[in-house]
Amino acid sequence: MMGLPVILNGKSAGSVLRGVLTEDGRSLRGIVIRGGLRGARWLPRDQITLVGKISIIADGRPKRVPRDAAYRLFRVTDADGTRLGIVTDALLQEETMRVIALEISGGPVDDLIDGRWYATSFHVQPNGETGHVTVSCAREEAEKA
Repeated sequence: MMGLPVILNGKSAGSVLRGVLTEDGRSLRGIVIRGGLRGARWLPRDQITLVGKISIIADGRPKRVPRDAAYRLFRVTDADGTRLGIVTDALLQEETMRVIALEISGGPVDDLIDGRWYATSFHVQPNGETGHVTVSCAREEAEKA
């Protein structure tokens, strides 16, 4: 989603700096956009009409970025507490803006050897500006899902 152009009320409003998920990591809360000389602006989920593959369509007026918009999912562990990696992306269902899966990176070397993987079954524990993700199954089982 980062870098996608944002069409606001039929006009170009800039591009996406980042998407912000809800604290439970289950859906899109809003997006931070930047365009022209203006600073970063906030578009809440209810103003977003469509999240497409080549652009985002929205209406209304962008708002000031809320203080808690820096929230992101980060550390990933399994149920035993073993570190599995970090969240690098989220796959969204385009119509409902719900999270289908989280993309997990084990690190640069693991990414080259095995690639990144997706977790569809997860739980998020908010911790300040980051969320700690726990997956309920081992990596091999998550990849099969």
